[in-house]
Amino acid sequence: MERITIIGTGVVGVSLGLALKRAGLRNTEIVGSSGDRDALKVAYKAGAYDEETSNLRNAVRGAQMIVLDSPFTQTRELLNAIAPIVEDGCVVTDTCAAKVKAIEWADDLLPPNASFVSGRPLVRKPHSVLEDASADLFQGAKYCISPSNSADETSVKTVVGMVELIGAKPLFLDPHEHDSYAVAMEVLPTVLSSAFVTTTAGSESWREMHQLAAATFAEYSRLASEDPIDNEAACYTNTEALVHWLDEYITELYSYRNMLKESNNDELVETFIKAWEGRARWDAGAVVDTGENTLPTAGQSMATAFFGEKLTQRYQQMTGGDDKKKSWTYLRNR
Repeated sequence: MERITIIGTGVVGVSLGLALKRAGLRNTEIVGSSGDRDALKVAYKAGAYDEETSNLRNAVRGAQMIVLDSPFTQTRELLNAIAPIVEDGCVVTDTCAAKVKAIEWADDLLPPNASFVSGRPLVRKPHSVLEDASADLFQGAKYCISPSNSADETSVKTVVGMVELIGAKPLFLDPHEHDSYAVAMEVLPTVLSSAFVTTTAGSESWREMHQLAAATFAEYSRLASEDPIDNEAACYTNTEALVHWLDEYITELYSYRNMLKESNNDELVETFIKAWEGRARWDAGAVVDTGENTLPTAGQSMATAFFGEKLTQRYQQMTGGDDKKKSWTYLRNR
């Protein structure tokens, strides 16, 4: 009996368990483990695992794959905890947003008989509470994969097989490249959200103004409600890159300010159109018009012995081939 152990009960980890369970892997049990016993029981009752345990040693024992679904601030601690008990040949992967540090920690802490392949799903659907967990969470999503230097080819193929089995698309990135991009896409919005809250809630008018805070405030301030310790840690993972993007954002904001002050309506509306079209291109998957994804599929060179080629092909669900092309050009005469 093979064993895949998922440590952590975040939305990603629980959704991964649900997706793997739905795939119906033969002779493979999915084990969930977490220090949060209540969340663990909820996930187990939802069908995310075959077995649940809060005992880390029991969870890791006999596992051929271990997935660490933990915040960045807890990843090093977990790697250190499983290092003495990980099985020979085990493949360890993670889901945190800082690949360089995760790989450094894994290389330092894990024994040479284990392979670390860092990973992270890039899920478009909003997910913040356990109720958002779903077996469909990864359908069509890109899944970053950054192998460590110690990871062998078989281990990489094993992680790729899992990624494709849950319906995601492997995206291979150098860890430094990943982290520099992730700062702009993940950390910068958190800083902006927090600055928005401190600007408004710190205003002398907040006692009266807060009565107008509704859906828009809730949406834009959501990231500021994440754990402050995690937010601080994320900011310090790549400070130089974050400062660069903050400078770029400040410059862009200042240009908006000047357009408003000068009452240049034509320039302002053109800027809003540019923003609208940039968002629309991203939403339509047309940022780069390069045609089909050239990454190998599980049925080809990335098929894995761990999951099995036929099973991986059966459950591989890639998005693409959408016949209804979305427009990303703003119609000015609407």
